[in-house]
Amino acid sequence: MSTSAECARVLALACWLVAGAAGAGEDVVDGRRLFIRGVGGDGGEVVARFAGTKALLPPGVRRCAGCHGRDASGSREGGVDVAPITWAALTAARAPLQGRPGRPAYDDDTLRRALIEGTDSGGRRLTAMPRFALTAAQATALLHFLRIVGTERDPDPGVDENEIRLATVLPLSGAGAAWGEAIRGGLIAALERAGPIYGRRLRLVAVDSGDPAARARLVESDDAFAVVGALLPADAAAEDMPVIAPLVPSPSQPPANAFYVLAPLEDQMRVLVDALADETPHPLRLAIVGTDGSMSDAVAAQTERNGGTAIRIAGIDGLDATANVDAAIALTGVDLDRLSARSGARLIAASAAALALDHARDERLRLVLPVLPGDARGPPPLAQAAAAITIEGIKRMGSRPTRAGLLAALETLRDFPTGVLPPLGFSHARHLGTTAAVVVRPDHSRGMVVMRDWRTPR
Repeated sequence: MSTSAECARVLALACWLVAGAAGAGEDVVDGRRLFIRGVGGDGGEVVARFAGTKALLPPGVRRCAGCHGRDASGSREGGVDVAPITWAALTAARAPLQGRPGRPAYDDDTLRRALIEGTDSGGRRLTAMPRFALTAAQATALLHFLRIVGTERDPDPGVDENEIRLATVLPLSGAGAAWGEAIRGGLIAALERAGPIYGRRLRLVAVDSGDPAARARLVESDDAFAVVGALLPADAAAEDMPVIAPLVPSPSQPPANAFYVLAPLEDQMRVLVDALADETPHPLRLAIVGTDGSMSDAVAAQTERNGGTAIRIAGIDGLDATANVDAAIALTGVDLDRLSARSGARLIAASAAALALDHARDERLRLVLPVLPGDARGPPPLAQAAAAITIEGIKRMGSRPTRAGLLAALETLRDFPTGVLPPLGFSHARHLGTTAAVVVRPDHSRGMVVMRDWRTPR
């Protein structure tokens, strides 16, 4: 047998074995958790080793779905076919092919032996087969799940005949509670307006972001189909759970299961630099006030792209050396009120998050936002946009709701109108819906004025 063929068989059986370490007898939920995440009913990771070694297998090999897909239909890894492990595939005899021996159909006993002893259904020893320390109950949990995986009897978490349960994680206590409640109310209203989709209504479950235990339970319970409009840490959701979030964390790499509806902060600041350059009749001289880092680098690069010059200043106390700048831009953490008081620059700029808009009085201010300033009494734009793309994705994925189907459907959205944000678009390679932002300025007679409609960085 060729080495690649043997490796393919080993990977197939290894990933399948991973799912076997569930802890609750005939409870198929434990088998599903092991199959998808490689963890037991008690939350512990599956223990697996190759024969003759003490080294533990890495996490990606300790779960079936990592190699075979959520529906167990198989895949192709590194040019090698990974076999399907649905019940129909396992319980069918396989004829020999060149470079691959045949085998009889598996039954419960031979499947258990494969899991524990590393022999196939014909008694052939699998020399590179991982060995798993499984109890009888753990193996049984996996067998029960393998009987239904990939079929209509195996709905994804958060799905039943009547509803799809969506979750959100928001500040529902403390200083941000009013904002969190507004987002929750906006999401609920939008989902209710959508009505049933393919016969299932959409229901929202809200979790307080200030309660780490509640966030953990949301993930561990497997009770939500997707997370929508949430302030959820990137590593807090299961990797197959779709997450529709407001803003990509900066400067970290966004996870593959997350979709973002607002422009990243770096892009917002680039838009702000463009606006400052447009107001300056000569090449922009810009003071960047704040700690060096990715944000400072992005602002400096955009200044140079506009033909200007950037001067970096660690703190407000260094402003005396910048008397000849046209504008001073405040990075995160800089006191904007103090900067305005100390700087003699013609323009002062920052993210709108640095200052409450209704307190902005200095007409030199230029503030960038990822949303249009609107009526505070209406539904927050984030809630409307997150709900809109979630509803559209659920419609596009078809009558059988799966997390993988929703992820794929969201990647088909192109120039999608939400009514409150610039058109959003996603692809397999890009989960950032937009780079557009708006720049506003205070006006004594008219309040906050939008200087120009949506603009993307030059």
